[in-house]
Amino acid sequence: MQIPLGMYVVRVRWLVVCVMVVAIWSCVRLGLWQWHKAEQKQAITRALTHHAGAIQLQASDLDSNAKVDALHLQTVSLKGMYLPQFNFFLDNQLAEGRAGFHVLTPFLLQDKTHVVWVNRGWIAGFVDHQKIPHIDTSSSEQLITGLFWKQTKTGFRLDKPAETWQTVQPVIDFAYLRQHVPYIFSDVVLKLDPASAEGYLREWDVPTGQVEKHLSYAYQWFGFALATVAIGLYQMIEKRV
Repeated sequence: MQIPLGMYVVRVRWLVVCVMVVAIWSCVRLGLWQWHKAEQKQAITRALTHHAGAIQLQASDLDSNAKVDALHLQTVSLKGMYLPQFNFFLDNQLAEGRAGFHVLTPFLLQDKTHVVWVNRGWIAGFVDHQKIPHIDTSSSEQLITGLFWKQTKTGFRLDKPAETWQTVQPVIDFAYLRQHVPYIFSDVVLKLDPASAEGYLREWDVPTGQVEKHLSYAYQWFGFALATVAIGLYQMIEKRV
């Protein structure tokens, strides 16, 4: 198959076309993924710097997927109490150049049936990884505020979830949590406001340069897609005899 092009002709080679299609599709998908990551981090930055007054969260809001989606990245306030018996430490968290944990505790709302998992911030670990820090958690009623975060996926874990309760966990696995915590909750984490009490080191800001880094990667992948088109055409264009 030949396509005339002025003094040249495009001689279609199907193997080259197939390689081009696969390469372009892959590059565009990777570029769009990086673009989406940049948009996510821009949204987080806007939520942390331009939020208005906190929204009072109702227990019924957690039963509606539409409301949960709408509350994502909003500042909300909750009234209720912590359940310290279900504290757990999220492992392999870095801050200030040191390894440690994020402290997560379920917060029981006033209806006494719904909870929201609260990330109370980072705490340093020990050289002996089997040791865990001591934390204090009040079980009295209080009002807390934080960034409402809908968790869309579970991180990759190498271990198999234990049948018993684990004080140290490698990921936030809501399926595992539902097996051990007898309350109703959505796949949501509240990132506790730095001004709220009973928290630890909380730096939820997106690191400087993260958005630009993802956009740069996106442009690179889109550039690779265009380069693939150019190389493929070069392989198939011939000068008329």
